Amino acid sequence: MTRRTVVTWLTVLSLLAFAARIGTILYLKAWAHPSAMEHRSIALQLVHGQGFSFGDWGYFGPTSVQSPTFPFLLAGLFKVFGDDSPRAYQTVMLLNAIAGAATVWLTYLLARTLGGTVLTGLLAAAAVAVWPSQVYAGRSVQAIALITCTLLATIILFYRAVRSGAFAPWLGFSIVGIIAAITEPVFLPAMALSGLLILAWRNLPWSIRLRNAGVLLFVTFALIGPWTLRNYIVHGRLMPVKGTFWVNLWKGNNDYATGTDRLALTPEAKARAKAKGDSFDDDVQDSAHQYDMLDLSQKARLKHQPESVREDVFKEFALQWIRNNPKRYLRLCGVRLTKTLTFDWDNPRSYNTIYIASRFALLAMTIAGLFVAWRQRWSLGYVGLMAGVALVTYTLTVTAARFSMPFEPIQLCLAAAVIAALFERGKPKQRGFEVMHETQRSTGYQPVVHVLMHGDGTPSTPTIA
Repeated sequence: MTRRTVVTWLTVLSLLAFAARIGTILYLKAWAHPSAMEHRSIALQLVHGQGFSFGDWGYFGPTSVQSPTFPFLLAGLFKVFGDDSPRAYQTVMLLNAIAGAATVWLTYLLARTLGGTVLTGLLAAAAVAVWPSQVYAGRSVQAIALITCTLLATIILFYRAVRSGAFAPWLGFSIVGIIAAITEPVFLPAMALSGLLILAWRNLPWSIRLRNAGVLLFVTFALIGPWTLRNYIVHGRLMPVKGTFWVNLWKGNNDYATGTDRLALTPEAKARAKAKGDSFDDDVQDSAHQYDMLDLSQKARLKHQPESVREDVFKEFALQWIRNNPKRYLRLCGVRLTKTLTFDWDNPRSYNTIYIASRFALLAMTIAGLFVAWRQRWSLGYVGLMAGVALVTYTLTVTAARFSMPFEPIQLCLAAAVIAALFERGKPKQRGFEVMHETQRSTGYQPVVHVLMHGDGTPSTPTIA
């Protein structure tokens, strides 16, 4: 397949991805009921001169409940279009659709970078263009599409940097990877480990290893340092990006925990979710959350307290519960792992037949794809680092349906490897001499056979010119 053909196919697939996401947004009129979590409130405070602030538990003040990237983006759109303007939300969704189109190209490049064939890359790109959860993520006012793009670009740039030893791809890796980490802090430990990993990379001379480690360290301080300093000033403690670790640990580990922020669905609520889920509407009623089950004494300790104090309280709650319930904690770790790999059965919006089927199919194809990738000698070490650190974090703390979405293109690359391998295996194969004779019959080409003699006078294997 020629380069021009590949580019043509990728262009068509990226346009398909864009159209699928825009079509979903228009069909759902998603801007009329945006799901922006805390991003909206923080963005409004930024627009109105209150800084990066948020009100919760009867206290209003500086916050680190969300990473800064998306609230600042949303605040800029509010500044341009007005507070809560539908155009602001439509612009976010347009950016999501553009990111979805870019993900098509990045998925192809990722498959090729890891060791897949052209066919594997195109199949993966085609899958990500129309994959249900990837398409549906475009209608959210969240950073999922941005996180997906930066994750894929980070992995691609890492491999290009360590294979070439060039400065430009490593600089790009450092910048894009730190942007990914400041947008989704679960990548921060993997980026820190990357600095140690590059120092141990034997295929590069020491001078390049030290240079790369220095560049990554400099970019980290340049991009995350100011935000970490801000957090230290307003909270009085070290918080690299977000200050929600202990509250998240408590949400995933308490007497009513389900592994996610939601409470267990009642049979009636589950039946309602199943009845409405296949409609793809956004008006499915949400379930209760962990905060709803705090008792009065616990709420009293949290009321009117700043975030840093509330984090200390939730740290006490979480650690005490884990110490008292070690077996249940281990069981919840298994639940979180299962929900991350499959679907959150306590989220009423997860009850969509297509979504559930796609998640289980993707898991099965991922497992088979790992075997095929191992047989084809794919480079999966750094992919394993990025995905493994995130998966361990979700397993030990708390998970959510959206956490798995940035990793789906990687899984689709592995799934595409299985399909491509089956396709190649099903193609008829011709032996070399059969191909030669067919060429001779159709072109009149007469092969010349060279036979070299070994030193003992025996002939070597003949070669054909």
